[in-house]
Amino acid sequence: MSNEVELFLIRSPYAFGGYSGRRDKTPFSILGIPLDMTSSFRSGYRMAPLSIRVAAQNLEYFSMRFGVDVEDFLYVDEGDVILPQDGVLKALDIIKMVSEYLLANGRIPVFLGGEHTLTIATVRAAAEVFSRDICVLVFDAHADLRIEYSGTKYSHACVVSRLLDFISKDHIYLVGTRAISGVEHERLKSSGLRFLTSKSLKRAGIKHSAGLLQDFISSCGKVYLSLDMDVFDPAYAPGVATPEPDGLTPSDILDLLYEIVNNKFVAMDVVEVTPPYDPSMITSMLAARVIIEFMAGVYQRVKTY
Repeated sequence: MSNEVELFLIRSPYAFGGYSGRRDKTPFSILGIPLDMTSSFRSGYRMAPLSIRVAAQNLEYFSMRFGVDVEDFLYVDEGDVILPQDGVLKALDIIKMVSEYLLANGRIPVFLGGEHTLTIATVRAAAEVFSRDICVLVFDAHADLRIEYSGTKYSHACVVSRLLDFISKDHIYLVGTRAISGVEHERLKSSGLRFLTSKSLKRAGIKHSAGLLQDFISSCGKVYLSLDMDVFDPAYAPGVATPEPDGLTPSDILDLLYEIVNNKFVAMDVVEVTPPYDPSMITSMLAARVIIEFMAGVYQRVKTY
């Protein structure tokens, strides 16, 4: 780790799941990004990286879907990014710098959010490292297509709009969409963005839906997965910033990941967990489970270490 990057990292008192492996034995890095600046309803994102790490300590690491034991290779827990509290743009610059360092050094980072706004910086870093040969799968209840929200263009409600500033619409696919304003709906239709609503996914089934995403992935050089926890129905993930009914189940998402994850996936973020509204920790538990399954799936299809 370079000295410049080290200046912006602080070790967490708890490693993800209580483990942190050897850098030469695993491609994965866990990085907490406690960004908590633009909440429009329920805040508390800054506590999520710690909550997800603690939740992971109580889960088994063998993936029955992929037939892989994550304990065999683990990950390096890099700690949390130290963020200024005087402006979201400064914070995004630091997040981009740290993320770009990890990606440029061949790591497969898993970013623990934090609000969804962080994805603007982490995807921009991936676009820099991979010469814009990057596609983004966004699992989210919301389209995040507002031009600006609450007076800023850099808000959790504007994430996809900001991605479109530097990534082609043909390189973005929205999954689980079900909460959208009228203006966003018009923009979604006119933009040509591909999207799969939660209703369509459930009606079509996992295999058909996975086929649509596989077609998308087949045209991509590299894939970044952004998973907003409100893509799940609030019955399964109540501790999120903006819960939206009629969502997907854990099996929907995990079965879909089983079908689509391959060696093109270079990073993942899990965002929008709000521990103050998750007293039972089931949202943090589910976030940790998704991360474990993602790493198991990528490792099974890479196995370079």
